[in-house]
Amino acid sequence: MKRITIVLLFVLLGVIGCSHKEENKITTKGFTKKAEKEDIELKKWIKALEEKPYKINIQKLKNPFVSPEILKLVTARKEKIPLELVGILEKNGERIALLQDNTKKGYIVKTGNRIGNIAILEIGLDYVLIEEEEINIYGEKEKNKRILYLKKE
Repeated sequence: MKRITIVLLFVLLGVIGCSHKEENKITTKGFTKKAEKEDIELKKWIKALEEKPYKINIQKLKNPFVSPEILKLVTARKEKIPLELVGILEKNGERIALLQDNTKKGYIVKTGNRIGNIAILEIGLDYVLIEEEEINIYGEKEKNKRILYLKKE
């Protein structure tokens, strides 16, 4: 008996629940102009997405975290001197290097000498080890080492 009443109860709830469905009617009477605007905007977005992506040149952007003083130092700093090793001489066990820049100006240097912001660290048999001192965009001094090799002709 209990089973029958439980089954009848579920059937009644199912019939009552199904009979109270409401239909959601969508009216487009007042929304036609808004729908047209949305379509135009959508078309603009689609057109913008179809265009080729633009590229950002990072070097032209200004860093908001760098102080103006540091930025002036970095932009005004001298370019690297393009040095070329022309020759190496040895006299009494001491080596002397003959360097030349791109304007054909020559430099005769020993270990420990400086040319601008470049220090001569070591002179080998066919190379010169130099260290360039630069200021990075954060205002810190950086030292970069380079090896200049003797060109064989």
